[in-house]
Amino acid sequence: MSGEQLSEFEQRGVVTGTVKAGRVFYTSRDMYRLRGILVFLSRGLSLEEAQRRIDQPPDAGNVPTNRGQ
Repeated sequence: MSGEQLSEFEQRGVVTGTVKAGRVFYTSRDMYRLRGILVFLSRGLSLEEAQRRIDQPPDAGNVPTNRGQ
């Protein structure tokens, strides 16, 4: 990913950079989230759809409730 692309995602509010000593740093959480968004973008989803997929909590119907019992 180029610096221009990363800057574009920052302008759109996908990631938030922190400036320290003239350099921009991103949290590992933001980078992991961006990585997931890029996967969905490569599958043809729009940025908004990809963000929704990443930010949406897991469906309660898919989570097992009685583990090991």
